[in-house]
Amino acid sequence: MKFHITLSHTPESCPGTHGGTPSESMDWPALANDAGVQLLSAVACQPVHTVFFVVEATDYQQLYDMLKPAGGFAKADISPVRDLLNP
Repeated sequence: MKFHITLSHTPESCPGTHGGTPSESMDWPALANDAGVQLLSAVACQPVHTVFFVVEATDYQQLYDMLKPAGGFAKADISPVRDLLNP
């Protein structure tokens, strides 16, 4: 099943401003692979501290495992989606 994920955080909670790795700079392909998630698209809008993903996963636990490293500073909105170009 495909999902759209919007991962966002506030400027105040941005790990990049506190010496950590910003979510935009995390190794998302490796995190997805380790969780068994197929990462189809990953783009960021750094000025608004938001990352967007389209992924394919078989269950919610895989999504949780992929996003867990960002859980302390970011909020994830997850929606199941359908591909309109390649049904």
